[in-house]
Amino acid sequence: MSRDQLCDLWQGDSHSIKRTMEDREMLTMVIERTRSFDRRIAARNAMECIAAVIVVGIFSWFAWRAPSTLEQLGFGMVAASAIWIGYYILRFGAGPGPLDPAASLNGYQQVLRANYEQQIRLLRNVKYWYLLPPFVGLLVANLGLCLRLGSVQGLWIALVTMATVTCIFGLVWIANEVYGVRYIERLKRDLSSIEGRES
Repeated sequence: MSRDQLCDLWQGDSHSIKRTMEDREMLTMVIERTRSFDRRIAARNAMECIAAVIVVGIFSWFAWRAPSTLEQLGFGMVAASAIWIGYYILRFGAGPGPLDPAASLNGYQQVLRANYEQQIRLLRNVKYWYLLPPFVGLLVANLGLCLRLGSVQGLWIALVTMATVTCIFGLVWIANEVYGVRYIERLKRDLSSIEGRES
């Protein structure tokens, strides 16, 4: 074997070793991102479920103590919507199941990408499954309050209450569907740049 051939072989082995080390570093990074994202999603889901239990307790008590049928119905709807939200977040909020530790870099990237896409879908629909059900319940309860008080003062109380609730729900919608989606889309773009470097 000539000296040039030996040099080419050594450079090829060196390049192959370097490539293997880069692949391992990228795999470690993607695994850590996957685990970190899964932990954050699990923490969010746990907080949502705890909040749902609290809302069910509070609004069930409000429904039991409400003086009018419409208020009882509205508060009951809010309590029921909290149960729905808890179910929905547990059913659709979690990412893919645990991945085989021996999976390849490509396997982890696909799982992480699928997890990002699932959370984006969840946040883009937050106005339907998360905000609309309790909002309708609060609207019914406030209508009951307005009819029960039957005065201009009662109407103003109901209007101010619903305006405040609408503003709060609007901020939650913006935080999730605008800023939350943008953040996850940025994470998804970062993952695409890793995939680009890999190829």
